[in-house]
Amino acid sequence: MADRHDHPDDSNAPRHDPGIGEETSATGQRFKGKVKEEVGDMLDDEAMEEKGARENAAGKDRQKKNDAV
Repeated sequence: MADRHDHPDDSNAPRHDPGIGEETSATGQRFKGKVKEEVGDMLDDEAMEEKGARENAAGKDRQKKNDAV
């Protein structure tokens, strides 16, 4: 599924079938977003901070939609 669709990093579209795989992927998206937020803050790069915040929020939304855990 993932190779047939373009999913920007801040997309909340599922990337895997519901379950542990989707949960793990969404957690990774949240982690990556949080890192971008923090690095953007340290570098005073508002665009990076905002991108990270969007990725983090999209990951949280994916986790809410996925009922694996």
